[in-house]
Amino acid sequence: QNTKAAMMDPYGIPSPPIPHAPNAPVNMCLFHASQFQGILNHCFDDIEVFMAKLQQTAVAATVLSQRKKTNKKSRKQTAEGKRDKEFDLLTAKACPPPVEEFMDIFQKFKYCFSLLARLKSSISNPSSKELLHHVFKPLDMLVRTIGGPALGASVISPALTNSAISLLQDNLTEEERQIWTALGPHWTLPHSQLRGPVAPYTPVFLDGWKPEPSRADGQVWEDPVESQHKHEALREKQKVWNMRCTSIYIMYIDSVLPPEGERMYSCSYDFVARNNSELSVQQGDTLEVVESSKRWWKCRNRFNEVGFVPFNILEPVSHTESPVTMRPPKLLQRLTNGKASLNRPLVIARSSDTSVPLDYRSPPEEVEEWLRGKGFSETTVTLLGKLTGALLFSLNKEDLREVLPDEGARVYSQLTVQKALLEDAKKATELEAVMEKQKMKVDLKLESSTL
Repeated sequence: QNTKAAMMDPYGIPSPPIPHAPNAPVNMCLFHASQFQGILNHCFDDIEVFMAKLQQTAVAATVLSQRKKTNKKSRKQTAEGKRDKEFDLLTAKACPPPVEEFMDIFQKFKYCFSLLARLKSSISNPSSKELLHHVFKPLDMLVRTIGGPALGASVISPALTNSAISLLQDNLTEEERQIWTALGPHWTLPHSQLRGPVAPYTPVFLDGWKPEPSRADGQVWEDPVESQHKHEALREKQKVWNMRCTSIYIMYIDSVLPPEGERMYSCSYDFVARNNSELSVQQGDTLEVVESSKRWWKCRNRFNEVGFVPFNILEPVSHTESPVTMRPPKLLQRLTNGKASLNRPLVIARSSDTSVPLDYRSPPEEVEEWLRGKGFSETTVTLLGKLTGALLFSLNKEDLREVLPDEGARVYSQLTVQKALLEDAKKATELEAVMEKQKMKVDLKLESSTL
């Protein structure tokens, strides 16, 4: 009777945060905030019930030990049947819960950490930080009760989210940090840094409660921690892809810089200067490249005017006078394992009677415009819009599907179609040249015969 009140709330787990939690931000919320809070509250309830059970076990074990120490005389004075019944009841209460229940509670502790991180911007009084400290009290007691962190350290699923790791790193006290780190890498590393697969986790609550199967807007409910894992995995993939694109682009730029001695270039497009440091040019102008260390080349025109011009509208004069084309960068050859497709010229002439929206010479702006025109998502446009046409055409189907699981195959299909269009445009240009030569021969013959 004296411990009844303590058993109801043995380790000071605070009341659930429902009254103080506003709706989660729209851009982070995959279902209503009440669903988050309901899950969190039931995790707290199950932890509280389990800790109360452990306390009851400890009390029963203490009483049972005292009973065993009583002398035989006092035991003989007690009715045999009554003594056996009380002894059996105490023995049953003194038995600890099965290992499966310990594992389940450790899983709910881990799940709580990720959920508290997800609710960080949505709850207050108490905040996620305050609740984190309260949760560590029963976690510490649980680890001490079973004699160390070994059992908890073996719990792999659910994995912690990146935001949960940040919450723990930024807010734990020194004592709490020691408990946390003692539980090992499955508690201190996020899902993205763990080796091997991690099974998905769905908490099962003692009272049988489950979240509503669908949201108010009709969309199917998704576990908040699992959805956060997916979101973070996509964000990490995009980060790696952005770094890769930047590296490829920088190396590509370096690969097309003119060597010393080749300073005369022809403009393939018009360009209007936007400030005093830039130089206005017209298609066909011949320029002397003074400096070519960056993406904007410092050039001099025939009037001795000097200014900066975008490097990708310039071609060596030799390129405009012969069919020789720019060699593909070595980086691109490594990306496609030396596939024959890179042997195609990176410079493809634009025919006057055909409109090709994307070719090997397209700058990132044109690539982005082409992707939008094909109806691809903003994610795809953002990831691939940093590439030039040549770099985009160099990617294979596996590359695209890896970074864009939903649209990678369709991007590859559209690129294949576009390559075919470019081939047709090239053949048409070559045919025009052949026909023009043939016409010149005929004209010469007619002129000769007339003479």
